[in-house]
Amino acid sequence: MRICFLSDPIYLHTQRWARSFVNKGHEVTIVGGCNDTLILPDIRTYRLPVDKFKGPWIVRTTFALKSLLKEIKPDILHMHCLDPLVAPVLLRFRPFVVSVWGADIVGVTGLAADHWRYKFLKKVVLRNADAVIALSRFLAIATVQYGGLSPEKVLTHYWGVDLEQFKRKEPIEGSTKNDTIVLGFVKHLLPKYGPEYFIRAVAKVRSQYAHIKALMIGDGPLRAELESLAMALGIQDIITFIGGVPHDAVPSYMSQIDIFIMPSVYESETFGVAAAEAQAMGIPVVATRVGGIPEAVADGLTGLLVPPRDEGAIADAVIRLIEDRPLRESMSKAGPPFVAQHFDWEKNVGAVEQLYYSLLSKQNCHIA
Repeated sequence: MRICFLSDPIYLHTQRWARSFVNKGHEVTIVGGCNDTLILPDIRTYRLPVDKFKGPWIVRTTFALKSLLKEIKPDILHMHCLDPLVAPVLLRFRPFVVSVWGADIVGVTGLAADHWRYKFLKKVVLRNADAVIALSRFLAIATVQYGGLSPEKVLTHYWGVDLEQFKRKEPIEGSTKNDTIVLGFVKHLLPKYGPEYFIRAVAKVRSQYAHIKALMIGDGPLRAELESLAMALGIQDIITFIGGVPHDAVPSYMSQIDIFIMPSVYESETFGVAAAEAQAMGIPVVATRVGGIPEAVADGLTGLLVPPRDEGAIADAVIRLIEDRPLRESMSKAGPPFVAQHFDWEKNVGAVEQLYYSLLSKQNCHIA
């Protein structure tokens, strides 16, 4: 198939989807935004050349996309991350698929705050798509409500884990108060991911269990504030701020972690890929019960779910896992098969590939 993704190629997830389909033998092109976009060495990328056309934004983007599609000649047009770009609808391109990612539906803080014009245009896109894909059941329900869609139109296909990349780490050591346990956080340092609750929970655990260390993997605007908080709580000697790392390097850092903590605070955490990656490596997870995280973590089997914005609850769950080695070991063993059953990246990509074939078999018309 010739597949065209409407998405900014700077997004890691866009790149993952594109490369997976290339590896399956398909021809993939990414069409990004109106400004200069990232050039990838192995995948064709374009930006919408709106400057070539005159008129309102909708008119210019429609003509720009029409021009590109005539050159690319895709079989499938797939918008990743819902956008008020109604050009595919106006061009009557079929099949047209839309994947919603989270913030495009529920907003950054868990509340949709789109201007009414943008919301209207996004609803038009959703309602005219041949299929809508959500990355969790939680997001699927929110998408149905946002777009006024029938539940049958919104499919759930999880963002999976590369099981070859995130392989099971060595069995967790540590059974006494004298053994060091490493607590880990892997996310951007943004308010929605609750990094301050991770630091405060680490301080509470440290007050009862001296032999711990902590890794914060990720960067963001809160870093200086979080470093100051760690110093104010007196844990600057046990917490290491790694900063941002390439996704390919994440498994090597995760392999140093004994207990993974995901303290997200907003409903816009519509799945929890990092938690799934940790479980794939056999790392027990302590995560907050928000958004789609309960779908990513099997409470009591592969991890423990706690209320959001509660560093005390996070610390209590961590201490429980530290003190109860059999529970920690059972969660470590349960994680990889749980992820393999539900979140295998290759299986999830294969399911979307079959959706493409199904849509193509029903209708074989392209740009009008």
